[in-house]
Amino acid sequence: MTTPHEHMPGSDVAAGTERRKPRIPTCANPIWQGAIRQPAVAGTFYPADPDALRGIIDRQLDYARTLLDHHHNLLSRLPQGVPKAIIAPHAGYVYSGTTAALAYRLLARGRGQIRRAVIIGPTHRVPVDGTACCTAGSWRTPLGMVPLDTEAECAALDANTPGFIVNDDTHRREHAVEVHIPWIQRVLGPQTSIIPLNAGDTTPGELGILIDRFWTDPATVVIISSDLSHYHPEHVARQLDDDTIARITAGILPIVPDYACGAYPINRLIDVCRRRGLAIRPLGCSTSGDGGVLALADSGLPMRRPDMADPDQAVVGYASFGVWEGDNDGDSEDRKNDGDCEHSGHAARNARNTVNACTDPQNQQESLPQEAAEVLPRLARAALARYCGIDIDGPTAAETSEAHPWLKHDGACFVTLHEQGDLRGCIGSLEPTRPLGEDVACHTVDAACHDPRFRPVEPWEYPAISIEVSVLSPKRALPVTSRAQLEASLVPRRDGLVIDDGHGHWATFLPQVWDQLPHPHDFVGHLLAKAGLRADTTWNDARFAAWTYTVSTYDEKGIQDTRIGTSETDADAAGAAAPDAADTDATGKERNHHA
Repeated sequence: MTTPHEHMPGSDVAAGTERRKPRIPTCANPIWQGAIRQPAVAGTFYPADPDALRGIIDRQLDYARTLLDHHHNLLSRLPQGVPKAIIAPHAGYVYSGTTAALAYRLLARGRGQIRRAVIIGPTHRVPVDGTACCTAGSWRTPLGMVPLDTEAECAALDANTPGFIVNDDTHRREHAVEVHIPWIQRVLGPQTSIIPLNAGDTTPGELGILIDRFWTDPATVVIISSDLSHYHPEHVARQLDDDTIARITAGILPIVPDYACGAYPINRLIDVCRRRGLAIRPLGCSTSGDGGVLALADSGLPMRRPDMADPDQAVVGYASFGVWEGDNDGDSEDRKNDGDCEHSGHAARNARNTVNACTDPQNQQESLPQEAAEVLPRLARAALARYCGIDIDGPTAAETSEAHPWLKHDGACFVTLHEQGDLRGCIGSLEPTRPLGEDVACHTVDAACHDPRFRPVEPWEYPAISIEVSVLSPKRALPVTSRAQLEASLVPRRDGLVIDDGHGHWATFLPQVWDQLPHPHDFVGHLLAKAGLRADTTWNDARFAAWTYTVSTYDEKGIQDTRIGTSETDADAAGAAAPDAADTDATGKERNHHA
């Protein structure tokens, strides 16, 4: 085992440094004055034994150092000196520790120089409106006590910094900030104070103002705590995470919480970097299923990942990034001045090209054989008949899937039921999570009995039900920053659309809705209303994320090649055809959604 400072730059500076005594905040309620925030997740997210904790951190830092020493392409692409800000994950060390270690290995250059770490994480247990500090004077970990810069916290409170509040409850059991404290103690040393912040639902500018307040101090580092996607099959998670990594790198706002739990602080960091003309550099990524093996950003994006041990294993995604003062690679200034990702420099264009290449909307449809026009409706019909308890001639849905190998490949679809021309149910998913044949059969039954807008289909209705199967392409992120750009980018009758403001307002329309709303302005307006917002909402600050996808539609009369828009979330399908159907939003965060 290495000694505490053996491999840390600047250890001679830290040695003998007297620990800073925490100041009691004058703004604190007296019953909290001098309180010590006790560790909440020691023994679960990281070892509670000090020697074991030092050991795992040192091993993961050594792993990161070895990677950097042997991958000169990455080091040559990164600036020299100490990062001003990092983004790093907050899961259990055995899962995300190596990804975090990559950022902290670079941060170790600042040992003896960095005197304060502002750590901003999301809330997993107690939600807050705004960004919350706590009234503790210090935090305890198995490695000892860490002082809080309570003077700076109180100064920000006294200055009425927008959205900055005190809330001890949200900090008491939260792990997103806590897991970073041992890294700071080990890498930056005992002289480093902290400002732990939990970011809840903040307005676009509030958290940015707070970050700006601390940013100007050259001895301060900003640490954004965030994991990426949660509990998707590994082959899906990697695609989602590659998209999110590319968007963060290119400075495309917003990142949404479904794809990065620390989306709020990440978005504000992106905003700060855009205004300051700074690049956000990807370092490495992994998932909880990769056994701690990292993919490095040494040859551009997407990163070259290791082989998957189990593509169907549900995993959590991780990535680390760094930001350096003075690191302007020629495109950030364009983003700051233009506010238009279409006119940003080469790094943003490369990131967008990466996203588009990974999510080519033609791939899935062109991979289906001609027989899909007959096979998919027949499979759905068999599934509906079985649900209704009706015997029909021909193979069952399971037998159909077994007879056609292409149905065993993962795919995403929506199944829409009509009865005498009226919508009778529609449910589907936007991300492929299981074999296409199984997806079609399950969504047929879901549309018949689980669409909350309709009562379940009765057996006597079976002869009057018509079925339509829409097979979706992978999603495609739209690099737009305003409503006008969004509307101009849409192709009527081809694009389906998903919008998400990152604050719980999201919705989707399938391309069929163009029949009722042929003008892009009306199409977007009704989708905003469906998301629970005003139809006349406008923006020029990239507050909405948007995706399109295409679909190939198969019904019992043959195939209609309808290209339908994309989204990052599963969405409503046929029910979206009613332009005033604001109640057709998905009712939860499941991958299945009602159209």
